[in-house]
Amino acid sequence: MKYRSAYLASALVAATVMISPVSAEQTDWTKRVTQSSMGGHVMGNPLARHKLTEYMSYTCNHCAAFEKESHSDLTAKHVKKGHISFEVRNLILNPIDLTAAMLARCGGRTKFFGNHRALLLQQSTWLTKFQAASPEVMKTMNDGTVPQRLKKIAKAAGLDTLMKGRGFTPAAIDACLSDKGEQDKILAMTEYARTTLKLSGTPSFTLADQPLAKVHSWEALQPRLASLPQ
Repeated sequence: MKYRSAYLASALVAATVMISPVSAEQTDWTKRVTQSSMGGHVMGNPLARHKLTEYMSYTCNHCAAFEKESHSDLTAKHVKKGHISFEVRNLILNPIDLTAAMLARCGGRTKFFGNHRALLLQQSTWLTKFQAASPEVMKTMNDGTVPQRLKKIAKAAGLDTLMKGRGFTPAAIDACLSDKGEQDKILAMTEYARTTLKLSGTPSFTLADQPLAKVHSWEALQPRLASLPQ
């Protein structure tokens, strides 16, 4: 009996050694989303050799361009393979940026990257609508509590409609815009970017928490990633 148990244990170990590499290759790490200790959302292997972080603003047209230009190659050629993880953190520039950032976090980590992409791909539409708001509407933006102000901004920009199109109810949207805990995470990321990393523009990038100088676009970032060992 002991001999048989030892044999089975040995066989199982051998089988594990044989199938592990295949399983690793078959893992699609773009499906794995976690939250970092800073509160950013991380797509990819939590144990990736290289940790890429983007500090971004939802009102930054260069950030929207980065999302459009990088999405396919960044996910398929780098994150999916497991050697690079990609984290999105906020560097808030203005109240409408904060409003969009709060909405991006609606639904938790599994909804984040879908919300994030939708907000950036439709950026010109909701920014244009906000900028076209009447003087009467704009006068009321600074009235009320912070959640009340964010709700007014979301309505003026049509961000509430965008989120409804993604399956969120009005009550859920209001709850997201009133979440003080999520707001604190967003502002903490912004403070860290500005005071610790000394970042001033968006998008900015870090590898292993070290800023990449003069890298603010997919064109500039792509060769850096391509040169990283897998």
